[in-house]
Amino acid sequence: MNQQIDPRGLSRPHVWRPSENPKQAPTLLLLHGTGADEYDLLNLGTALMPSANLLSVRGLVSEHGMNRFFVRFADGSFDEQSIIDNVEDLSAWLSAAADEYQFDRSKVYAVGFSNGANTAGAFLLLHPEQLAGVIAFGTTKSFAKSPAQPSLAGKKVWIANGAVDGYSPIEKTRQMIDELESFGAEVQYLEHSGGHTIVLDHVQEINRQLAYTSSN
Repeated sequence: MNQQIDPRGLSRPHVWRPSENPKQAPTLLLLHGTGADEYDLLNLGTALMPSANLLSVRGLVSEHGMNRFFVRFADGSFDEQSIIDNVEDLSAWLSAAADEYQFDRSKVYAVGFSNGANTAGAFLLLHPEQLAGVIAFGTTKSFAKSPAQPSLAGKKVWIANGAVDGYSPIEKTRQMIDELESFGAEVQYLEHSGGHTIVLDHVQEINRQLAYTSSN
């Protein structure tokens, strides 16, 4: 595992793990869940796309000592301004990372679990020009109503949730899918029978679809 700190604005804790062809390969931007860090999703990234560059970054918000990507209120609801502010910071950071590591900016997929998945979805809405798509595990709707009206034509979104996940109620998931599709995204919804977790079947299915997408 190679943690990189460079002098041009990339001091935010992260891991850059290049592929054999870092300038040509897709890049997976890995966004961890609450309480984890930049090392947490590296194995997931490899399982999803073994040939991809992995760029894993730490959330800078602290909730009772746990790393997150944005603030939530005491009742568990999301501070939407915090989402926007932190996505803007992450967007600028990703641009700096692309300059430093010279990966193809048109082939970046945001991969997240839970809080990281919410962040990935918000990133797509606010800065679709920086992402080819999103892979979201255990996700829910980030905004009551999208603060932007982006064109998501050509963007691919995988949502992989549990049927009994209280964090991701199906009503909000349907609203999220409808909203993304209304903006033109191609959404694939996968559901397992469990709760707030990632299952191997979903990882393997998304792996197959990513392999097909990258070869066409």
